[in-house]
Amino acid sequence: MEIEQEQLDKVTFSQVVRAPVTYMLMVALSLMWFFVYRFGASSDQVNKNCEAEKLELRKELNQSRADKDALMIALLIKNGIILQQAKEQMHLDSTLRMKVGNRAKKILKEK
Repeated sequence: MEIEQEQLDKVTFSQVVRAPVTYMLMVALSLMWFFVYRFGASSDQVNKNCEAEKLELRKELNQSRADKDALMIALLIKNGIILQQAKEQMHLDSTLRMKVGNRAKKILKEK
Protein backbone atom coordinates (compact mmCIF):
# COMPACT_ATOMS: atom_id res chain seq x y z
CA MET A 1 0.00 0.00 0.00
CA GLU A 2 2.73 2.43 0.88
CA ILE A 3 4.54 1.79 -2.40
CA GLU A 4 1.40 2.53 -4.41
CA GLN A 5 0.81 5.71 -2.40
CA GLU A 6 4.40 6.83 -3.05
CA GLN A 7 4.00 6.20 -6.77
CA LEU A 8 0.82 8.30 -6.84
CA ASP A 9 2.55 11.15 -5.01
CA LYS A 10 5.50 11.16 -7.43
CA VAL A 11 3.65 11.90 -10.67
CA THR A 12 5.90 13.72 -13.12
CA PHE A 13 5.05 16.14 -15.88
CA SER A 14 6.02 13.67 -18.59
CA GLN A 15 3.60 11.12 -17.12
CA VAL A 16 0.78 13.68 -17.19
CA VAL A 17 1.55 14.63 -20.78
CA ARG A 18 1.58 10.99 -21.88
CA ALA A 19 -1.81 10.28 -20.29
CA PRO A 20 -4.70 9.99 -22.80
CA VAL A 21 -6.95 12.11 -20.57
CA THR A 22 -4.63 15.07 -21.16
CA TYR A 23 -5.03 14.80 -24.93
CA MET A 24 -8.79 14.43 -24.61
CA LEU A 25 -8.96 17.58 -22.50
CA MET A 26 -6.80 19.49 -25.00
CA VAL A 27 -9.01 18.42 -27.91
CA ALA A 28 -12.21 19.22 -25.99
CA LEU A 29 -10.90 22.65 -25.03
CA SER A 30 -9.80 23.37 -28.61
CA LEU A 31 -13.20 22.37 -30.00
CA MET A 32 -15.01 24.40 -27.38
CA TRP A 33 -12.86 27.46 -28.14
CA PHE A 34 -13.44 27.04 -31.89
CA PHE A 35 -17.23 26.93 -31.50
CA VAL A 36 -17.30 29.83 -29.06
CA TYR A 37 -15.13 31.93 -31.37
CA ARG A 38 -16.92 30.91 -34.56
CA PHE A 39 -20.53 31.16 -33.40
CA GLY A 40 -20.14 33.50 -30.46
CA ALA A 41 -20.41 37.27 -30.30
CA SER A 42 -17.30 37.83 -32.38
CA SER A 43 -18.91 37.05 -35.73
CA ASP A 44 -18.27 39.19 -38.79
CA GLN A 45 -21.90 40.27 -39.04
CA VAL A 46 -21.84 41.72 -35.54
CA ASN A 47 -18.66 43.62 -36.38
CA LYS A 48 -20.20 44.98 -39.59
CA ASN A 49 -23.32 46.07 -37.71
CA CYS A 50 -21.19 47.83 -35.10
CA GLU A 51 -19.19 49.64 -37.76
CA ALA A 52 -22.37 50.78 -39.54
CA GLU A 53 -23.88 51.98 -36.27
CA LYS A 54 -20.65 53.79 -35.38
CA LEU A 55 -20.69 55.66 -38.70
CA GLU A 56 -24.33 56.61 -38.23
CA LEU A 57 -23.69 57.86 -34.70
CA ARG A 58 -20.72 59.91 -35.89
CA LYS A 59 -22.89 61.56 -38.54
CA GLU A 60 -25.51 62.37 -35.90
CA LEU A 61 -22.83 63.76 -33.59
CA ASN A 62 -21.41 65.97 -36.34
CA GLN A 63 -24.91 67.21 -37.22
CA SER A 64 -25.64 67.95 -33.55
CA ARG A 65 -22.39 69.86 -33.23
CA ALA A 66 -23.15 71.86 -36.36
CA ASP A 67 -26.65 72.68 -35.07
CA LYS A 68 -25.23 73.72 -31.70
CA ASP A 69 -22.62 75.93 -33.38
CA ALA A 70 -25.29 77.56 -35.54
CA LEU A 71 -27.45 78.25 -32.48
CA MET A 72 -24.47 79.65 -30.61
CA ILE A 73 -23.67 82.00 -33.48
CA ALA A 74 -27.31 83.08 -33.68
CA LEU A 75 -27.34 83.82 -29.94
CA LEU A 76 -24.11 85.78 -30.16
CA ILE A 77 -25.45 87.81 -33.07
CA LYS A 78 -28.76 88.40 -31.26
CA ASN A 79 -26.97 89.49 -28.10
CA GLY A 80 -24.70 91.76 -30.14
CA ILE A 81 -27.70 93.38 -31.83
CA ILE A 82 -29.48 93.84 -28.50
CA LEU A 83 -26.36 95.39 -27.01
CA GLN A 84 -25.97 97.69 -30.00
CA GLN A 85 -29.62 98.74 -29.79
CA ALA A 86 -29.25 99.43 -26.07
CA LYS A 87 -26.21 101.62 -26.73
CA GLU A 88 -28.07 103.51 -29.45
CA GLN A 89 -31.06 103.98 -27.12
CA MET A 90 -28.78 105.29 -24.36
CA HIS A 91 -27.15 107.69 -26.82
CA LEU A 92 -30.58 108.81 -28.07
CA ASP A 93 -31.77 109.30 -24.49
CA SER A 94 -28.74 111.41 -23.63
CA THR A 95 -29.21 113.50 -26.79
CA LEU A 96 -32.89 114.06 -25.93
CA ARG A 97 -31.97 115.03 -22.37
CA MET A 98 -29.49 117.55 -23.66
CA LYS A 99 -32.04 119.07 -26.07
CA VAL A 100 -34.77 119.16 -23.43
CA GLY A 101 -32.32 120.58 -20.92
CA ASN A 102 -31.24 123.32 -23.34
CA ARG A 103 -34.87 124.24 -24.11
CA ALA A 104 -35.68 124.33 -20.41
CA LYS A 105 -32.74 126.69 -19.83
CA LYS A 106 -33.95 128.95 -22.64
CA ILE A 107 -37.48 129.03 -21.20
CA LEU A 108 -36.15 129.87 -17.77
CA LYS A 109 -33.95 132.64 -19.15
CA GLU A 110 -36.89 134.20 -20.99
CA LYS A 111 -38.98 134.45 -17.85
